Amino acid sequence: MISLFNTWQFNLIACLISFVVFAQFYKLAVRNAINDGAATVLLQLIAGISIIILIPLLPFKISSDPKVYLLLLIASVFYALNDRLQTTVRKHLQVSIVTIIFRLSTVFLILIGLLVFKESTTVLKLSGTGLILLANVLIFYKKGSFKLNKYVWLAILATLTTALAVSIDISNSKKFNLAFYIMFTFLLPAIMVFLANKINFSQLKKEFNVKEKKYYLITGIFWSLGVFFSLRSFQLGKITTIAPLQATVVLFNVIVAYFLLGEKKDELKKIAAAILVIVGVYLTVVN
Repeated sequence: MISLFNTWQFNLIACLISFVVFAQFYKLAVRNAINDGAATVLLQLIAGISIIILIPLLPFKISSDPKVYLLLLIASVFYALNDRLQTTVRKHLQVSIVTIIFRLSTVFLILIGLLVFKESTTVLKLSGTGLILLANVLIFYKKGSFKLNKYVWLAILATLTTALAVSIDISNSKKFNLAFYIMFTFLLPAIMVFLANKINFSQLKKEFNVKEKKYYLITGIFWSLGVFFSLRSFQLGKITTIAPLQATVVLFNVIVAYFLLGEKKDELKKIAAAILVIVGVYLTVVN
């Protein structure tokens, strides 16, 4: 079992399963949320606590460099913004739509690489970026105009904050036990959202009601598992292989949402957009 855990194939499959379950049950958990902020904190706490069981699976290490902790704090601010925004976004938008929008993170990461880290680009990378943008144009272009409501714009903003956080985490997380580091990227943002939204414990308790409790637990647990297995697969495999294969989660979420949540409107358009995203992600990482 340990040898299997140390293969990128196992971690990739576990990542895909985790993120499909996470996306579907996130919608079920928050669709009737009373307080979006409290719902966010609940999910963050469940994710941050449940990831602890994975800490012993990898060698334990922490950094002694103060700059690393400052970067972790900065990344946590962006994660807090993303987590809070995506709760409201997932509450009001279809899973199949959200999962396509959130792949814009690849576009933002490339832009950050170009503008901040002065990375070079290629025609293939630009072509891949264009396909991801085209996928989003496809799902929102209707009858000669774009149908963008405020939740779509919030989703795009959430995607940007994710890209900013991930751009920090790419090297920062390598200095820690992976599960230990992920735990902080959930618990620190939970504290930030709790304080910024002036949430009290009675609101948390009220949000965590009997009917929705199982959905919160499933979402939080698979959220942390998805993040862990995603990063782990990148550590063990080639980015040119892992990135496009992970992008297939978009297509899987579209298909599962069709059957599980009844998201049947414009299904062929969503599938076409998902395929464009997968090809686009591949072009952004291929040499």
